[in-house]
Amino acid sequence: MKPPTTWNLVDLQPQDGLGPHRADWDRLNDQLMGAHPLLASSFVEPLLRQFGETGVVLAMADQGGHVIAMLLLNPQPRALGVWSSFLPSQMQIGPTLLPPKLDIGGLLAVLPGYAAELDLLCNDPHFCDLRDLPGRSVESMPHALTMSVNLRGGFDDYWAQRPRKLIQNMRRYLRRLQGEGEGEGQGQGQGDGFRIVTAAADMDAAVARYAALEGSGWKGREGTAITSSNAQGRFYAELMRTCATQGQALVYELWHGQDLLASRMLLIRGNMVVMLKTAFHEAFDRFAPGRVLLLRTLEDLFKRVPDGVVEFYTNAEADLLAWSTSQRWINHVSIYRHTGLRLCYDGLRRLGRAWAPHKDKHRVDANVMVERSGATVERIDSVRELPPDAIALLDRNEQVYIEFGADWFELLSDTVFRDGAKSIFYVLRRQGHVLAVLPVGVQQTAAGHQVGALANYYTTLYALAVDEGLDADDLLPMMMALRRDHRASAYRFWPMDPQSRDFKLLRASLRQAGLKPRGYFAFGNWYLQVDSDWAGYLKNRSGQLRSTIKRMTKRLAAEDGGRLEIIRDEADVERGIAAYEAVYGASWKVAEPYVEFIPGLIRLCARRGWLRLGLAWIGDKPIAAQLWIVQGGRANIYKVAYDEAYKAIAPGTLVTALLLEEVIDRDQVAEVDYLIGDDAYKKTWMSHRRERFGLVAYDPLTARGLAGLTRQAVGGAWRRLRQKFKPPAENLAG
Repeated sequence: MKPPTTWNLVDLQPQDGLGPHRADWDRLNDQLMGAHPLLASSFVEPLLRQFGETGVVLAMADQGGHVIAMLLLNPQPRALGVWSSFLPSQMQIGPTLLPPKLDIGGLLAVLPGYAAELDLLCNDPHFCDLRDLPGRSVESMPHALTMSVNLRGGFDDYWAQRPRKLIQNMRRYLRRLQGEGEGEGQGQGQGDGFRIVTAAADMDAAVARYAALEGSGWKGREGTAITSSNAQGRFYAELMRTCATQGQALVYELWHGQDLLASRMLLIRGNMVVMLKTAFHEAFDRFAPGRVLLLRTLEDLFKRVPDGVVEFYTNAEADLLAWSTSQRWINHVSIYRHTGLRLCYDGLRRLGRAWAPHKDKHRVDANVMVERSGATVERIDSVRELPPDAIALLDRNEQVYIEFGADWFELLSDTVFRDGAKSIFYVLRRQGHVLAVLPVGVQQTAAGHQVGALANYYTTLYALAVDEGLDADDLLPMMMALRRDHRASAYRFWPMDPQSRDFKLLRASLRQAGLKPRGYFAFGNWYLQVDSDWAGYLKNRSGQLRSTIKRMTKRLAAEDGGRLEIIRDEADVERGIAAYEAVYGASWKVAEPYVEFIPGLIRLCARRGWLRLGLAWIGDKPIAAQLWIVQGGRANIYKVAYDEAYKAIAPGTLVTALLLEEVIDRDQVAEVDYLIGDDAYKKTWMSHRRERFGLVAYDPLTARGLAGLTRQAVGGAWRRLRQKFKPPAENLAG
C-alpha cells in the first residue's frame, strides 16, 4: 500500500533560486520530463532571480519521505479562488513536475483560502499531459501550436521531404544572398557567413549582439526588445553563460560583411534542442535572413545532435510549420475542486464572452485548431482505392495485429459490409505525408443509423492506424470530418485495448471534436504467455488435462482412420475449408450469417502463411476443426468446433493440444490468445486475462445523443450509489 501524499507550500526567495530544493527539482525533471532544458534548475533559477520579485510559491508533494511532485505558483490568486502557475513570458512551458495520474486534490486543500480552481499554464502534453487527472474536473484550452523537427537520419533526407514551395523559396533566397557575397565560413572566428558561438566567455557578447539586433526592429520600437539593462536581458545573459559552461548553450549567427543579419539562441540538453529566441535585421529582409539561418542551423544540428529533436515552442504559422516534422498544441489546463465549480466558472466565462465578444476574437476552438493544423482529410470508399502510402501505414499496423491490416479490412468489406452496410476509410495527411487511416463502418440497423469502427462480431481487436509521434490534436481534423459527414447521434469503436495508445488517442480526439466519449467493457480475453517448450507447458497443466490428452489420443488412434492433421499450405486449403464447414455444420453452433467470411479468411491466411487449421478425422469424416492464425509471434485461436456425435473422444481437446505443441515448439510464438470471452474452459489452457473495451462517443447536439449521454450518466451515478451503500458481504446471508 502506498503511503499517503502530503502537500507543502514554500515561499521562495528569488535571489536564492530553488535553494535547498534544487536537487529534488532536477531529479524530478530528469525522471518525469526527460531532463527538459526549460525545466532544469539552470533555466528556472535565473528566471526566479529576474522575474520573481513579487514572490513565488513552490508546491511540493511528499510520499513516504520522498518528493514526488513540484510546481511553481504565483503567490496570490489572480481572481477569487483562482490560483495559477508562475509563468513569465520567457518560460515557454509551465514549471510543473507531476507524475502521471497524481491526484492533486491535496494541493487545492492546502492553498490559502478556498482554492476553487488551479490554472496550470502552458502544459506540453508530449511530456506531461494534465488533461486527464484522476478524480478531478479538468478543462483544457489550446493556447499555442508548437512544432518540432526530428533529427533522425540525415539533413538531406529531411530536406527532401519538405514542401516543394519551401525548397524553391530557399533556393531563391540562398542564390540572392550568395550573389551579394555571403561567406561560407563554418564555425566561430572564420570570417563572414555562418558562425556558431559556444564558449561561455563569448556568450555575453553574443547576447549583446542579439539584443542590438532585436532592438533595431519592431520590438525595439514597441519597447519589448531585450537590452543589457532590463530584466530579460540580464536573464538571457546569465542563462546562456551558465549553460555554456556545461556545453548546453549555442548562439547561431548569420553575417553579411560587417552586418549581423540574424541571430538565434538555443539550449541543448541530452538529445533535445530548444529554440529560445530569434531575431533578424529588417533592412535585409529581401534575403529572408531568419529562414536562411534556420536552414544552416538545422544542417548543423543534424550533425551535432543525431537522432535528437528540436523543439521550437512558438505559436507557429503555416510558413514555419512547413519546416516541422510534427506539431502539437500547448494547453492551459484548469483543474477544479468540484465539478459544480467548473460549471459555474464556465458559465460566468460564457456570459462574459457574450457581453464582450471582441475580447474573445482570438479564442482557439476546434475549428481554429483544424484550420491551423495544415492537415487534409480524404474520404475513400474502398480499401482497393487507398493510395500506396495509406496501404503502407496499414501494413505496418498489421505487423502488430493482423486485424489492423488492409487485407483484413478488404475481406470484412467484401463479405460483411455490403448490401446495406458501407465501409469508409478516412486518410489524414499533412505536407503530403499520411498521418493516420481510420477504417469506418456505416450501416442501418433496427436501432437506426450506426457509425463507428469497421468491425463486427468477427473482429477481435480494432485500432486506427497512426504514424509515430502523433498526438490527439493531430487527429482532430479527421474526427471533425467524421462528425460533419455523418451527423450521427453516437459513434461506436470496439473492441479495443484500453491500455493502448490508439484507444487513448481516439478517446481524446473524439472529445476535442465536441463529442462525449465513454468507455465500456466489451469482453474478457484469456491468453498464454509462453515461457517454455511444449513439454514444460504441459507439465504445468492439471493432471486431469494431461490424463485426458493421453487417454483420448490412444482412443482416437484406435478408431479406424483416426488421426490429427494441421493444414498450412494453399495447396490443401480447399480441402481444409470443406472439412471445417462439415464439422461446423455438425456442431452446436449457429450457422454463419455471412457464409463467405470464414472461407475467405482461411484462404487469406493460407496465402499469407498465417494458417494453422487443425483437424481431427475418423476415416474420411472430419470430427473437429480449429482455425488458428499465427503472425507476429502470436497465435490467435480464432474458431473452434467439433461434431457433437464424437464428444466422448474429446476431439476438440486433442486438436487444441496438437496446435499448442505446433505453435510453441515449431512456430515459437510468445503468446497464444483465446480472443473473445470468459468461457470457463479457456482458463484450463491459458495463463492470463485482460479486458477489451469499446468507446461510444455521443453527440450532445442531437436529441438521441443527448438522451444516450443522460442515460449513461444516470446509470453510472446509480451504480456508484448502490456500490456506496451496498451492505458488507458477510451481512447478506442473513
